[in-house]
Formats: sequence, C-alpha cells, structure tokens
Amino acid sequence: QDFAVARSAPARPTLGSPMGAATWYAIGNVLSSVAIVLVNKRVFAAGFHFPFTLSFFHFCFTVVFYRLLLACNLFELPSSPMPEADKFKVAFAGVASIGFMNVSLSLNSVGFYQVTKLTIVPVTLLINFYMYTVSTTHKVKLSLLILLAGVGIATVSDVDLRPLGLAFGVLAVLSTAMFQIWQGTKQKEYGMSGTQLQYSVSFYQALSSCGLSLAVESFCLAPQQLDGRGECSDSTMAFLSQWRAGRVPDGIVGTILATCFLALLVNWCSFGLIGKTSPITFQVVGHAKTCLVLIGGDVFFPLA
Repeated sequence: QDFAVARSAPARPTLGSPMGAATWYAIGNVLSSVAIVLVNKRVFAAGFHFPFTLSFFHFCFTVVFYRLLLACNLFELPSSPMPEADKFKVAFAGVASIGFMNVSLSLNSVGFYQVTKLTIVPVTLLINFYMYTVSTTHKVKLSLLILLAGVGIATVSDVDLRPLGLAFGVLAVLSTAMFQIWQGTKQKEYGMSGTQLQYSVSFYQALSSCGLSLAVESFCLAPQQLDGRGECSDSTMAFLSQWRAGRVPDGIVGTILATCFLALLVNWCSFGLIGKTSPITFQVVGHAKTCLVLIGGDVFFPLA
C-alpha cells in the first residue's frame, strides 16, 4: 500500500508563540511610543516641562499598579527573587539613560543627538561581544549598517559638537546600551518575564527619578529661571503654586495621568520585546518607527 507523504506548511506565528508575542510587543511599542510623545508634548506645552518629575510620576504609577495587581491575585512574583543590588543597577541605568539623553539634547544640536541614538546599536554589539560573548552574523551587521546609514541620511542634518555635550552624549549611549542589555540578560538569568522585571525595578526607578527631580527641577538654580520680579517661575514648586492658584490649563492632571498609563504600556512592551528578542531588535524597531514617522509625514503632509 502506497502512502502519500504530505508536506506540512510552515507554522504561522501565534499570539502564544515567542515570535507572535514579539510581534505584538513590537507593534505595541511603536504605537505606545508615538502616543506618549504626543501626550507628553501636550504636558510640556501646558508649562509642565519637567521630564524627571514626569518620569517620577510614571514610575510611582507603575509601583502602585503592580501592587494593586498583587492584591487582586492578578500578578505573580518571580520564583527566583532578583537581588536588590541588581534591581538598583538596572533601575539606575534606565533613569540615567533618560537623564543623559535629555542633557545631551539640551547641550548639543539635534543632529548630534540623532548621531548618539544611531551609535547605540554598534555600542550594544560591542558590549554584547566583549562582555557577554554574544556575536552577530555578518548578514545582520550589513543589514544594520544599511539601516543606520539610511536613518542617518534622513534625520541627521547639522552636527554641532561641544566637549561637554560630547561627554554627556557618550554617557547617554553607554547607559542606554547597558540598560537594554540588562533588560534581556536579567530576565534570562532569573527566569523572569518582562512584567516581573518591570515590577522589580520600578521602585528604584521611582527613587532615582525622585532624587533627580528634587536636585534639578524642584527649585530655581539659575538666574534665567527667575521672572522679572526675581521670583522663581521655572520649577516644579513654582508650577504647583500656579496650579493651586488656578493659573494652569484645565485638565493638566488628567493629561499627566494619561502619560502614566502610556508610560506603563511603553515599558511593558519594551521589557517584553527585549526579553523575547534582543536589544538590537528593540533598536531596529525604534529606527523603523522613525522611518514610519518620516514616511507618514511625507505622505500626509507633503511639501507644497
């Protein structure tokens, strides 16, 4: 008796498969990242231009959110607890990445800021190779080179470089690369999911951002932060006084709360995507997002 041998079709990625989950994380990361940029711009336009304080609110919201999930038995703690030193190390790298990127942008031109973002990929490859003996194929390296060259041509125009700005740019690249690498390695080392790692480091992220907020944004430290009467007008304390006096736009508290939800979603997708794939994939998704924004702007808002 003859038996027909049927060739099985390649299995499609499902939501429960690693590839399917990574795809949904990537889509969620792109959508939530674009959304939080737009909502953050509304917050800053309303006069609340304090990124460390806003990050502090975001991390506090994350801590409270997961505490509520634990209380409702909707969240499971990791079976292998992460040491406090590792929690602080990962958390501080994440907050330092935000801080150094913001300082680099304020000290350098937008062009150099884009260059620092592009260098995160090769720096991550080098750190992975020399510290974790993780290598990448030549085809992937060539693909990354083409991608970075294209994004660089599209986004980098003027590159105004200052020594102090260069120093903070280097710190921004190193802290960002290490934070993203640790997001992947710590999940594998302790058998944690992305949400469990996010929960584990959120308290120390809130603590670190609170310290930076108090040191940098809570009081007027420079003459340009004073108004014509010599009073502090550009600090979180001054903004709080204006809010109490009803001199800020209505709905600012609700808008800040919306950024907290979006920040939780951004971090959830970021931790999950890096855990399922790698920091390099996460960077590629980020550059793909930049390409989509540029293409969308050209399609929907063409130059006359």
